[in-house]
Amino acid sequence: MDSNYSNSSMQRVEYIDSLKGFLILSVVMCHVAGYCIGIQDDILSFQPIMFEFRNPPFFFISGFLAYKTGVVWNEQFTIATLKKKFQVIVWPTIVFLLMLLYIHPSFNNRSFIRINNDIWFYWFTLCLFLFFFFYAIIEYLIYKTKCGKKAENTILLLLGALSYLFFSVQSIYERIPLEPETKYLLGMINWGYFFFFTLGVLAKKNLNYFETTINNQSFIGLCVLVFVLFNVFHQPLIDHHFNLYRIVTYLTGIILVFVFFKTTQLPLLIKKFFILSGRRTLDIYLIHYFLLPLALYPNTSIFRETPMPILELVVTILISLAIIAMSLLISCILRISKTSAFIFFGDKKQ
Repeated sequence: MDSNYSNSSMQRVEYIDSLKGFLILSVVMCHVAGYCIGIQDDILSFQPIMFEFRNPPFFFISGFLAYKTGVVWNEQFTIATLKKKFQVIVWPTIVFLLMLLYIHPSFNNRSFIRINNDIWFYWFTLCLFLFFFFYAIIEYLIYKTKCGKKAENTILLLLGALSYLFFSVQSIYERIPLEPETKYLLGMINWGYFFFFTLGVLAKKNLNYFETTINNQSFIGLCVLVFVLFNVFHQPLIDHHFNLYRIVTYLTGIILVFVFFKTTQLPLLIKKFFILSGRRTLDIYLIHYFLLPLALYPNTSIFRETPMPILELVVTILISLAIIAMSLLISCILRISKTSAFIFFGDKKQ
C-alpha cells in the first residue's frame, strides 16, 4: 500500500481535501459564469473544460471516501450509515432549499424547477445521498450473499456502467418508459454519475492497483494526450461521437485532476485555502447560492456579445473566491452554536 495511505494519513487527507477544495471552486465558478454573467454552451468559454474537472471527479472522490476498510455491511451498520448520511446531507439540503425558495422564489428569472429542465438547484446533494443509498444497499446485499472480492468488483462496476448507459446516454435515456416530467422531477438525468461514484469505491477498494496505475508515467502521459486531443477536436467529436467524447474526457479528467493534487506541491497559501474549502465543501455548496451577485447579469453583456474567455475566467475566479470566503465565514458563524450547527448542518458533535 502506498505510504500516503499508511504512514502519513495527514498527507493523504491534505491532498484529498485540496482536491475537494478545487472542485467546489469549479462548482461556484460554473454558477457565477452561468447565473451572474450569462455564459451558455454557445459562448466561447473555458467552462466546458472546467465541467470535465467538476462533477465526475466530485462523485469519484465521494465514492473514494465512501469505502471503508474493515467494516461489515450488516443490517445494523447499513441503517446507521444511511441515517447519518440523511442527517448530514438531506436535512441541511432541505433547510437551505426552503430558505432559498423563500428568499428567491425565482432565481435570476429562472424558476427552481424549470419547465424545460426540471432539476432542483441542490440536485448534487440529493443525488449524492441517493448514490450513498444505492451503494449501501449493494454492499449489504453483497454481504448477505457472501460474494468474493472479484464478484463484488464486477457487480459494482456493472451496476455503475449500467447507470451511465441508461441515464447519461441520451438515446437510451429517452426510451425509459416514464413521462419526461417524472424523470426530470426525480433528477434521473443525473443518475448516470453513479458510475463515477462506483469507480471511486473501486479505486479505494483496489488501492494498490489504483496507485500503481496512476504512478505509471506512460499511462498519465497517454491520458494527457487523449484529454488534450479530445478537447482540441471537441466540436467534430461532439457532433458525431458525443457519448465517446463525454466518457473519455470525464475519465481522463478524473485521473488528471487526482494525480495533479496527489503529486503537486501547491504554494502554501493556495494549499491552505483549498484544504479549508475542501473540509467544508457541503457548507459552501449550500450557502453559496445566497451570495451569487445576480445583479451583475445586466452589466456583463460584453462577455456574451464579445466572448473573452481569459478575462471571463479571471473574473469568475475572483468572484468565486470571494463567495467561498464569505460562505466559509457564514459556516463558521452558524457552527459556533451546537444548536445552530444541528439545525443547519445536522451536526450532532458534542
